[in-house]
Formats: sequence, C-alpha cells, structure tokens
Amino acid sequence: MLGAWLMVLVLAVGLAARFAEPLGTELTVSGLSSTRTLDQVNAEFGSGGDEGRVVFAAPAGHTLAAYRPALAALGAALGAQPTLSPGGRIGYFSVASAPAAALDQARGAGLQVEESSELAPPPEGGSSPAIGLLIALVILLITFGSLSAAGMPLLTAVLGLGVSLAGLYALTALVPVTSIAPTLAILLGLAVGIDYSLFLIDRHRRQLRDGAPDVRESIALATGTAGSAVFFAGLTVIMALAGLAVARVGFLTQMGLAAAGAVLVAMLMALTLTPALLSLAGRRVVGRRKPRAARTAPRWAGFVVRHRGVATVLSVLLLGALAVPVLGMRLGLPDDGSDPSSTTDRRAYDLIAAGFGPGVNGPLLVLVRDGAVTSEQIAALPGVATVLPPAVKGDDTLLTVVPSSGPDDAATATLVARLRKLDVSVTGQTAVAIDISDHLAAALPLYLALVAGFAFVLLLVVFRSVLIAAKAVLSFLLSLGAALGCTVLVFGPLLAFLPTIVIGVLFGLSMDYEMFLVSGMHEEHRRGAAEPVVSGFARGAKVVVAAALIMIGVFGGGVAGGDPVTRPIAFALAAGIIVDAFVVRLVLVPAVISLFGRAAWWLPKRLDRMVPAVDVEGTDLIVSRA
Repeated sequence: MLGAWLMVLVLAVGLAARFAEPLGTELTVSGLSSTRTLDQVNAEFGSGGDEGRVVFAAPAGHTLAAYRPALAALGAALGAQPTLSPGGRIGYFSVASAPAAALDQARGAGLQVEESSELAPPPEGGSSPAIGLLIALVILLITFGSLSAAGMPLLTAVLGLGVSLAGLYALTALVPVTSIAPTLAILLGLAVGIDYSLFLIDRHRRQLRDGAPDVRESIALATGTAGSAVFFAGLTVIMALAGLAVARVGFLTQMGLAAAGAVLVAMLMALTLTPALLSLAGRRVVGRRKPRAARTAPRWAGFVVRHRGVATVLSVLLLGALAVPVLGMRLGLPDDGSDPSSTTDRRAYDLIAAGFGPGVNGPLLVLVRDGAVTSEQIAALPGVATVLPPAVKGDDTLLTVVPSSGPDDAATATLVARLRKLDVSVTGQTAVAIDISDHLAAALPLYLALVAGFAFVLLLVVFRSVLIAAKAVLSFLLSLGAALGCTVLVFGPLLAFLPTIVIGVLFGLSMDYEMFLVSGMHEEHRRGAAEPVVSGFARGAKVVVAAALIMIGVFGGGVAGGDPVTRPIAFALAAGIIVDAFVVRLVLVPAVISLFGRAAWWLPKRLDRMVPAVDVEGTDLIVSRA
C-alpha cells in the first residue's frame, strides 16, 4: 500500500509540474452591483492600468520644499508628476512601476519613500508546515512513548499532504485557483491527517495491551471499529467544507473544496496506509510504559461527573463570556491598512491617511447617467470629503468621491448606502469590498443552519440519540462563539469570509472530537457498563487531548508564519480548538451526558424505526469475534 500511494504522489507531482498554472490573487465576487458597475466603468472609461502609489514624506519638522532636487529626480525616473498634501510634507506619484534604484536614491537624499501593495514585492512568509510537524512529533512521542508509533501519523499526513497539494496545483490547468486555497488545505490536511491515523493507532495499541494475540487481527478490528469513526468524522468535515459553496463566493468555494480534497486524501490514507504500516511495525508500536491518560482520565471524568451541575454552569458561563465580543464584530476585506506596520505598503497607507485624509486610501467611483445627479449634490452629502473633477463620456459621468472616513470604517459603508439612494451606481475597490462583506454576512445564517442541521442528522444516525445530537450542536455553537469572540478581541475587524471558514472547519473538527469521545461512551453503554461516561471518557480522552494539541500546534504555526489573510483564520481555529477540546469535550460533554443519565441514549420509537442502524463503534464486530 505504501508503494501504491508513492506512485500516486509521483503521478500527482508530475502532473502539477507539467500543467500547473499561476495561482490567482483576487478576492472577488461576481454578480454584485459594484462589480457589474466596475466592469462598465473599465469598458467605457478604461481601467487606468494596475497603477500603484509611490508615497514620500519629508522628515518630521521639515517640508518637501527643501527636497525639490530629489523630488525632481524621482519624478523624472518615474515619468510622473507628484501630488502634494496641503501641509507640504507628504506626497505621492501614481505609477505602474517603480525602479528600485530611483527609490533608493530618494531615500539617500533624506526622504521617506514607501510603495503601495500594487508596486511592493509580496511579503515573504506563509504558514509553516514544519512548525506543526515538529510540535506534532513531540506530542506523539509523549503520547505513545514509541518512535515507530509516533512516526506513522506524520508519514501518512505528509504523504497525504503531498498528494492533495500536487493534485490541487495540477487542477489549476483546468480551473483557476486562488492563492489562499492551498494554505487552508495545508493547515487542515496536515491536522486531520495526523489525527485520523492517531485514532486508529491508539485503538490498535490498546487492543494489543489488553492481550490481543494476533497483530493482524487486531489491525483488522481497529480498522473496523476506530476506522468507522474516522470515516464518519472525515465525511463530516468534507461535507462542512464543501458546504462553503452555499455562500456563492468563488474564492470561498475554491478554498472549501481544496481543503475538502485534502481531508478526503487524509481519510483514505488513514484507512489504507496506516493499517499497512501497523502490519510492518508489528508489536513495536506498543510502548513500554503505561500511558498517563489511562491513570488520570478516569479520575478526571469521575470528578466532573460528581460535580456535573457546577461543571456545566461554569463551562457555559466561561464560553458565553468569551463570546461577548462577537456582539461588536465588524467584517471587511484585507487592504494595505491590514498589513503589519513593518511593511512598506502599510507605511504608505498610513502616510496617505496622515497627509491627505483616510478617505484617499479608499475613493469611491460614482457613475452618473444622463446628468441625474450633479457633483455639487454629492459633495453636499454627509461623509464626503471632496469630489474630484469628473470624467465624461457621452451621457455618462464618472465621479471620484473621496470619503471623510477610511475604507474599513462603518461611516464609509453608510456613505455608500446613502449614495445608492440617489440615481447613481457606486463602485471602486472600497465599494466592492463592502458589497462582498454584506453578501457574506447575509449568507452566514444559511450556512450555519445547514451545518447545524447536518450535524444533528448525522449524530442522530450515528448515536441514535436525540439529546446527544442536540447537545453536540449547541456545544459547537458555544465553541464557535468563543472562538470568534477571542479573534475579535485580538484582531478587531475581521475578514469578511473568516466566520464562514471558521464555521466549516471548526464544525468538522469539533464533530471529530465528539465522535472520538462519545463513541467510546456509547460503546460502553451498549456493553452495559455501570458508568459508561467515565469508562468511555477514559478510552477517548487521550486521543482528544493529543489531537487537539497537534491541531493547536499546526494552526499556531499559521499564526506565527502566516500573512494578514491567514493569520486571523489560524488564530480563530486555534482558539476554537482550545475551547472546544479542553472546555467543551473534556468538561461540558461528560457533565451534560451524566446529567442526562439513561435518557442520554433515548430515541423515540417512530425515529427508531426510521433511523438506520449504524454500528460506528464496531460493537457487533467485536461481539462476532468474541
């Protein structure tokens, strides 16, 4: 099986090397009013090319008058005339390119010179899989106490990641793919690739430690039991990510499908390659020491069960408190103002705002037909700083309206709405960003409802329990609120598509933990255990903790090495994993199921006849082999 997957990897890499096309960088949505108007403006008035700004400033306490020779030389090199601020300290050139030597010469003369993102080289960085792999190796060594057992999940995850990424790049020959799609696929493919293999290996090791005489039979039993949970967990994540298409946003659909493909490959790797590697390793996968979780998990579960009422109330209060910042959540799209202050495009953005006003960083284009509205009428509107001289083509007039507020300010969105009440069309990068944010915000409740409904139905089928399914959905909503609340607290305004992505990914991962943990409790219940919550928790707690720590490490690598787009996404996912695994799954879930008592596994008779029987824990398989 290892040879077969290596052949698949070689084939995928070969196809990618031969047919891969450059990744796209635009985050756009077709069909919006602003995008349609922008197409009309570009066709009628011309796009003006991909111009950016070279922004310059005199040192504090000086004006540009003292640097006329340097400015003249810079303008000659750029082939452009400068625009100066009213105070005479800051200015800019609008150009399509900027020779580095000319900029360095101006800097040498004492000017501060910065470039907007259209001209500046792309920042280095990006999420680092190496950080996540290193953290995962340490956690797996601590968890298993065996190098062979620790290496298997990493091998399957890396091979799976290679196959999925190579396949994604090969697909660029057929369909355009956005540049941030591979980032999400890397983060999620690596995380679940390790987790799914970890779950199978843990089940096999436990069976060998309990006295299973035959290694191959133990592998088959682990695949038939834990493998079923892996299959349903993977299916859950894939469906949630594919469901991102309901937002009807092209780049978001691509991100979801790319990540879903990575999860599919990871699941197939876990179900096929991991058993083959276990067969090669034999009994070497069993560590010599008894796992600490086997000693501490029952005690922790017993403590939570004894104080289940207090544990439930405190958990809900904590999660609710963390979710409070969501009430003030604002959404937008990244621009130069979103970049770190260490970047030249962010410094250029700040200089423009300081010298010309924040609205110059996000002007609005207003298309007026047949003279329906005059420049004076628009200039008189609240929130308008100035209206630049118009461009006229036939009966159409194009006005550039400079708001008195910045592109991501709520006042700018209010101005766009106010303009649209007139008989005009509004576009420009700022208007497009506002429309995309509104579009995604409107699609969010539908996507959340679909995800929650899918979770309820799936868990109802898997565990044959109304209360367990309802509890899982409500606990996921608590985790989601806490994750978004923490992200708002740290980053302020969020990317417009961040909540949608976090819903899809966090839903899938939280359902993984639910499946891994509650399936053990359900299995103990079906066996007639006296305390199924405690004994089932003891079986699954180690896997949940290890899986959560690995994912926190993977997403933490995205926070440390990510760009302004991926960093808040990775942070939100890491925060979501922390609260979901360590508050919801390890405290709230055992406490609530213990409060339910035997009613936790209740299913109305009518539903009992309708819901198919799915033996996800493999209890029937275990009985048949006994």
